Amino acid sequence: MDKKKIISIVILVVGTIMLGVGVVFLVLHLTQAPAVADGEYLVSAGEWVMDAGKCPESEELTSCGESNVIWKFTEIGKGTLTTNNHVNDYDFAWALEDGHLVMQTNWLYELDNEYEYELDQKAGELVLTANDKEYKFVAKTQ
Repeated sequence: MDKKKIISIVILVVGTIMLGVGVVFLVLHLTQAPAVADGEYLVSAGEWVMDAGKCPESEELTSCGESNVIWKFTEIGKGTLTTNNHVNDYDFAWALEDGHLVMQTNWLYELDNEYEYELDQKAGELVLTANDKEYKFVAKTQ
């Protein structure tokens, strides 16, 4: 056979295989469930409990434990938190902006916080970072 014919056939076969792979990935992409936005996931996951192994040494969180520090994002932009297992609940307003979780808490006084956040929806983990301290929360679905 002629060299040009062999090269043409090889290119045709490789092109056909690549087209098939592309179609498979397109179909998989179109049939997968839509991703949930981070804010919607925070609300739908229920309560977020601070992982006891990730409690920082801080004056604000002196009684940190698995069931003591609990955040609940009740709706987009609003939520409640407790540091003593719901003996006292405090309201907070929140927003997600450019990879940051911005919170305003009505504690004994108004408290403003901003955290860099990483949300792993599959594992149900929310990791917040501020001032070189890391806070890890785990979703406790209802």
